[in-house]
Amino acid sequence: MRYVIGVDQGGSGTRAVICDLEGHLLGTGIGPGACHAFSGLDTAMDATQSAVRKAFDQAGMQPGQAVVYVGGHTGADWDDEYDLLRAAVQQLGFAEKVVIVNDSIAALRGGTDQAFGAILVAGSGANCAVLAPDGVQFIYHYYHDNDLQGGSALARAALNAIYRAETGRPPQTSLRERVLSLFNLPDVDALMRGSVEGKIPENRVLEIAPLVFEEAQNGDAAAIKIVSHFGSGCAELLVNGIQRLGMSDLAVEIVLSGGIFKAESPLLREVLSREMIKEVPHAKFVDARYEPVVGAALLALKQQGIEMDAKTKKNIDDSARKLSLLRKSVKPSQ
Repeated sequence: MRYVIGVDQGGSGTRAVICDLEGHLLGTGIGPGACHAFSGLDTAMDATQSAVRKAFDQAGMQPGQAVVYVGGHTGADWDDEYDLLRAAVQQLGFAEKVVIVNDSIAALRGGTDQAFGAILVAGSGANCAVLAPDGVQFIYHYYHDNDLQGGSALARAALNAIYRAETGRPPQTSLRERVLSLFNLPDVDALMRGSVEGKIPENRVLEIAPLVFEEAQNGDAAAIKIVSHFGSGCAELLVNGIQRLGMSDLAVEIVLSGGIFKAESPLLREVLSREMIKEVPHAKFVDARYEPVVGAALLALKQQGIEMDAKTKKNIDDSARKLSLLRKSVKPSQ
């Protein structure tokens, strides 16, 4: 059997999928999160190997050599890192041809059927990328603003709002009681001290982000300001990238990917839409159709010259649903 492998590697997990050349996703596997730049290349490759082997196991197949491996790897930011990761994956022996892309590009392909588009990723961290019709890419990588780094940035902004209010600077915020309750702390002094002394783990700090959207929905002025600032900043990133690639007049689909966009509050999407329409009037926001690992598999199929006709797309949809790789909001293909 001829098949391709798609991989999506990020700090929270590494996911692999095996796909035949007709678009049937045969098995998926999850390994530890990793980024070669921070956890080391060996750790990143161990996580990749674990995820791929688990995907083979679920598919009921013995590990062999795929015709193409496409990996969407976080940390694929500088030119030399693409070569580094490509050589490392090649040594794993899973594929005849290895292609490395930034993980935002795999997520973009998993979100739109268009050959071009933009993506705003906002999970615990964030990234923004634009792909032109001629294949030229613009990715923010490390130039993505610190105050727009997804849930971590929203959480830090919430803490700052609480600290400001505690020193008498308006506005007062309902986030104070929500965050103190979250960490079971008696007062803001205890919150500040726990933060300064590193007693509140980063994964717990991230739990603040959903509270920001909830309190914005409840009308809290500080929370509304935080979400509005975040939305305006993200719109600026998108507009700049789209204009750089001369796409302002195109009907660009902008994929929203990551846990931040699962919030029930409509405020963030409203701010994004309001700011975008001024500069990119035909832009359309869409939620990602597939999990990013499916986008990597679709890029691998494209490497083989396989286009997404109706039959192949239905195979992808049906098998993605069975493997829980189709976003829950997506309806079955007819």
